[in-house]
Amino acid sequence: MGAYGTDEKIRWLGACLLVLCLWGASRATAASPPSAAECLGCHASGVMGAPRVDAAGYAHGRHGAFSCITCHASITSIPHPAQVAPVTAKTCAGCHAAAYQSYLSTAHGQAAALGLADAPTCASCHDPHLALPPTDPASRVSPAHRLATCGGCHTGADPKLAGYDPHPQPDDPAKSALVTWAHYFMVALLAGVFGFFGLHTLLWLQRSFVGRARGELAPLRHFGGPHIQRFSVADRLTHLTVILSFMLLALTGLPLMHPTAAWAPALTHFFGGVHEMQLIHLVNAAITFGYFFFHLCYLGYRVLVKKQRYRLFGEDSLIPNWTDIKDIGRNFLWFLYLAPPPKMGRWTYWEKFDYWAVFWGVAIIGASGLLLAAPVFFTRFIPGIWLNVSFVVHSEEALLATGFIFIFHFFHNHLRPQNFPIDVAIFTGRVPLERFKEERPLHYERLVSEGRLEQSIVPPPSTLMTVISVIFGAAVVVTGVVLIALVIFAG
Repeated sequence: MGAYGTDEKIRWLGACLLVLCLWGASRATAASPPSAAECLGCHASGVMGAPRVDAAGYAHGRHGAFSCITCHASITSIPHPAQVAPVTAKTCAGCHAAAYQSYLSTAHGQAAALGLADAPTCASCHDPHLALPPTDPASRVSPAHRLATCGGCHTGADPKLAGYDPHPQPDDPAKSALVTWAHYFMVALLAGVFGFFGLHTLLWLQRSFVGRARGELAPLRHFGGPHIQRFSVADRLTHLTVILSFMLLALTGLPLMHPTAAWAPALTHFFGGVHEMQLIHLVNAAITFGYFFFHLCYLGYRVLVKKQRYRLFGEDSLIPNWTDIKDIGRNFLWFLYLAPPPKMGRWTYWEKFDYWAVFWGVAIIGASGLLLAAPVFFTRFIPGIWLNVSFVVHSEEALLATGFIFIFHFFHNHLRPQNFPIDVAIFTGRVPLERFKEERPLHYERLVSEGRLEQSIVPPPSTLMTVISVIFGAAVVVTGVVLIALVIFAG
């Protein structure tokens, strides 16, 4: 035998096994999650600076049946580090999926989803350690306490602000018939506009390809020779302002509408964050109001001061008339190879639609946006539920505006085969005379009959101006098309 006998070896082996068992037990004890009672051992009294939790209230609330680590999953043992992973709205979504989805459809949830650190979360309104139903007078969202809860962020809030629904369900009239009917109206408007112009665009596209193949549309692509002055400097500067402000509104608004899309955080980061993006959005909203009122004043000056009443009531008017209705019918007949295309005047029916869509859009998006930008001020005069109506209208009208501009407006003016890739007329203000004759024969004939053709003829734009216009126009079109594609794929 060696230095040790058999009994000695057995004793050493037993000691080793005992150490291993004790070590394993200690590891198992350390790894076992703490119970609510253990957590309240510190948090009920606030010992060592721990956030206080009302033990009786916690037990009485709906969350009393759960362990603390149901929400605080990062805590695996006690004592735990002073800094632990925060509980977010996504944590609450594990049990409250429907409430989380409705939260994401509000400004609160959108900002939080984009990473805004001070965005309101579930715990901003609901005390998770005193989880009581809204009918309980002690609940922070009960009628008795709701205004105080809202006032925690919205200083100086009027009682009417408490009528805002932080968990809206636009499809449920039982919650608010007003919000539901606003939603249904906007859905019907979206379906009507997209349905009509979607069919219009598809038919026009196929007819244009056939027309190009047959040589019917070849005369439309002329750049040299004399030009017609089609747009004034004021028209072009106004349109340039519309382009820049609208693009920035779309770039800063769409991430908020689709905060969970894969591209939304990157676009938010590009603008510097949620607060910075909101500021850019508000500035460009103010610019939108500015060009809108400038145009009204400019139009009033030309009609009232310069006596150009034909701009409202004559053939140069942008007000729709019976001829436009007939032109729509004739164009559809042309799309279907049943008739020649209609002869157009100064303004086509789709250009008039574009023009009046701006009036509608500025009024609807602008009014709803004002309410959302200053909720405390406006709810001094109107019930808080109108904020929910405004949010629905603002979001869905924004979808209508961006979809229409980036698909149909771009097709009408740039992407249809006659104009592809860019029509620079709105940037240079000039159109080749030969193309003008083909596109707007009624306007051409009127200029000739009235003896105004010669005074409307101008030299072609410079090469530099044309190149700049093409580059700028192409950049805007590509950006818009990419944006609307991202929105479509975001669902």
